Amino acid sequence: MSRLTFRYHLTAETIIAYSLSIEAPIQKMGDVLIAPSTMPITFWKIADVPWLDKDNTFIHGRQSFIYKVPLKADSHLVCDLSLTKMEKKVGRSGELILYTHVLTCACKGEPIVTAETVLISIGDPL
Repeated sequence: MSRLTFRYHLTAETIIAYSLSIEAPIQKMGDVLIAPSTMPITFWKIADVPWLDKDNTFIHGRQSFIYKVPLKADSHLVCDLSLTKMEKKVGRSGELILYTHVLTCACKGEPIVTAETVLISIGDPL
């Protein structure tokens, strides 16, 4: 449907800030910081996702993460975000739109993580 590719430099500072914000323990592999498993959802903040209305509020309906290796500090990632499904449903609050996304991130050509996320908005899509 829709696809977007972007780059993301994962730093120790962003890992620490995110870990503290979700009250997760700081994890290390040797001397290298490891990102919490849910961190890839924050990568979207740097990407301009044209199919999502920035003025709309979204809630997470579901998310899952499949890792090949941990996300490490100082990784230069190439991320591919795809909208794989968009469906309308009727809920108690009115019409809901469910956006299913798949985010894949690689470092130096090696796959790191695949995340599937369903975002839910109320009302008509763009």
